[in-house]
Amino acid sequence: MTFTLASLLLLTVITNGQDKTPKPFKFKSGIIEYKYSGDKTGTAIQYFDDYGMKSAMYSEINQEGKLTKSWVVSSGDYQYIWDPSKPGQGMKMKNPLISWIAEASENEIESFTESTYEKMGFVKSGQENFLGKQCEVVKGDMGKVLTWNGILMLMDFKMGAFVSKQEATSIKTDMPVDAKYFVIPKNVTFSEMPGF
Repeated sequence: MTFTLASLLLLTVITNGQDKTPKPFKFKSGIIEYKYSGDKTGTAIQYFDDYGMKSAMYSEINQEGKLTKSWVVSSGDYQYIWDPSKPGQGMKMKNPLISWIAEASENEIESFTESTYEKMGFVKSGQENFLGKQCEVVKGDMGKVLTWNGILMLMDFKMGAFVSKQEATSIKTDMPVDAKYFVIPKNVTFSEMPGF
């Protein structure tokens, strides 16, 4: 199954409103469309609500001539991953972001994004305009990442011969998102993902 763990880790954790509860996004809801190029090609669409505490991404990725379709839905403490073209079986894992939010102190909230980038060898590198948005830039030996208000805008990696690029093509925020995208299918049996 193809999903980008790096994009899950690269969310900017922010606080919303008066409650000081950290949330992944500044915006209450939205729909983001992505395209992939490099060693894998294809498209993805992400739906989110409750400032990113509910999230669903559908992707169709072609890698080495093989097309993979997948849903990744974050619901509560878990992320659920399944291929809609192969009904019956899926994987689940503890949502690392939700677990971290539940245990984070105020100081850790402020340093979370920076320390996450540092662990991956990235450093802050100013700002860059992308899709008309002023984005935060981090760079490292592997490439660069652009985020805007917690939203992944661009991830451009090169590791040896491996080249991977994920870039936003459309962003709509603070709009109604149908609750159907966050429903976990009852006809799929989810097994714990090994290693998590």
